[in-house]
Amino acid sequence: GQEGARHRLGRGLGEILRSLTIEQSLRRVVIAGGDTSSHALGEMGVDALTIRMPLPASPGSPLCVAHARVKAIDGLEVALKGGQVGTDRYFSAIRDGLGG
Repeated sequence: GQEGARHRLGRGLGEILRSLTIEQSLRRVVIAGGDTSSHALGEMGVDALTIRMPLPASPGSPLCVAHARVKAIDGLEVALKGGQVGTDRYFSAIRDGLGG
């Protein structure tokens, strides 16, 4: 119920994800939540996304490639899962690169 809390939460999650991505050399991540995703991507230094692989069972939430100023983030595969998008297998399909 605090003013701006959801924005601070999204930015904080982006900071954590940026740190984990760099420290653990992650190559693929999923960010859940529409507004959260935009704040997190901004905090990670992502300037643009391009589609790498559409997910037929999850329209509107493809696996993307991040283009960023931060070398460790540039080329990172990112899936943005918002609201009711995706099947029950969404997260495991992204993890396994199965596209659905």
